[in-house]
Amino acid sequence: MSLLTKWLIPGVVAVAAVTGISLYSETTKIEADLTSRAENVLASKDMDWAAISFDGRDGVLTGIAPEQGVSAWAVELLDVEWGIREVEDETSLLAEQKPFTWGLERDDDKLSMIGYLPYDLFKTAADKIKAKFNDIELSSSVEAARGGPAGLEKVVDFSSDLLSVLPTAKVMLIDDRLTVSGALEDGNAGHVALYKAIKEKIDTADLGVIKPDLQISQPKEPAKAEPVEAKPIDGFAIKRTAEGVDLVGLVPSADIKTAINGLAVRKFGSSGVNDNLMVQEGELIAGLGSEEYNQLASAALQAVSRLGIGGQASLSQDGLAMTGGAFYEGALQKLQEALRSALPANLSLSSELSVAVPGEAVNPDECQVLLRSALEKNTILFDSGKASISADSFGLLDGLIYTAHRCPESKIQIEGHTDSDGDNFANQLLSEKRAGSVVDYLIEAGLSDERLEPKGFGETNPVAGNDTAEGKAKNRRIEFVILAQ
Repeated sequence: MSLLTKWLIPGVVAVAAVTGISLYSETTKIEADLTSRAENVLASKDMDWAAISFDGRDGVLTGIAPEQGVSAWAVELLDVEWGIREVEDETSLLAEQKPFTWGLERDDDKLSMIGYLPYDLFKTAADKIKAKFNDIELSSSVEAARGGPAGLEKVVDFSSDLLSVLPTAKVMLIDDRLTVSGALEDGNAGHVALYKAIKEKIDTADLGVIKPDLQISQPKEPAKAEPVEAKPIDGFAIKRTAEGVDLVGLVPSADIKTAINGLAVRKFGSSGVNDNLMVQEGELIAGLGSEEYNQLASAALQAVSRLGIGGQASLSQDGLAMTGGAFYEGALQKLQEALRSALPANLSLSSELSVAVPGEAVNPDECQVLLRSALEKNTILFDSGKASISADSFGLLDGLIYTAHRCPESKIQIEGHTDSDGDNFANQLLSEKRAGSVVDYLIEAGLSDERLEPKGFGETNPVAGNDTAEGKAKNRRIEFVILAQ
């Protein structure tokens, strides 16, 4: 072997080896760069279903495309990315389900979700549903699929809203039909109110092509208490009941009886007054003349409205006797002061009043039902055209405060609404001020301001027509809404 050959061949081999290593290293860098930039392109379009790999500058797209055409769009996006020569589409298409089914079921503190959802909704539905429930476990066997009707995101939101207030129920979608099934208890006033609210929500739902079908039987109304037999006592007895108030005894004139009934309706609602008062025209009742009687009966009625069930005021020749539990300490002090102020000098006051024992804690859903039920029976009243709360509504507010203490972790939005009379801007401002007045009352009574959020809606959310006095009265309202946390 010549000297030249001896030195040349090893040199060529070494150069070739170094060149090969260099080219391999450079190719690896190019592939890594293209992969990184391609993944960023896919991520920017939420194409997390897709994967990309490169051999040199040629790519292969894989994954399960959620809809027709999206893989072709992904390829188009990658083809224009600098440095990529060609991308081959090796994706498959997500399976289509016919019939398309989805369901959400609640059994007290457990939730389960079954069926299918479009890919994008499949990724987010569980978290959105969990956000509406506190401390409720959600199990899901849902899979992504094609073939669902339009508007499924609304359906999931609508269904979770329903189940957030129904303790035991099931919502099931089969193609374009959404059934709501479950059971409510006969004779349960809260369940009667809940059924009405659910039915209204379903009747007014806008779910596009999907038609909701309520398959929950309407619960029977609670049995009405037997009328209290009027007793010819020389005085009166005013007693707080679960339905409202019982009025028994004598009144010195028909006009005073009418006035007392009017006050009772304002304090307890039109359906909550059981009147068994008897008129003894022109006579002294328990030794009181008409004016003194009227003043004392009005004060006693106000005091009883601020007591819990069983609270009572009784007038006799011996004086005025009060028993029962106020909803909180401040209410107890104020009603005692008002009674002493209204009591005639010749009558004594016997008081066995205290602060009611706190109610058992309830979850936010149950709390919402209790709040809504109370406001369906009666309405928070304000002085005409003003934001100042009528004293006739102090008892209703005290009861709402007592309920709010039973769900101490829940935040509550206080919503003000008006009818359509007058200027839109003025109505909006009035609704905001009235909501603020209610929040101030609640804070003064001991609720934390961090739990309360006032909001005015003006005349924008009517619940009845504004063409009748009755409809306008329904639209002038305050609502308590538990906020999702």
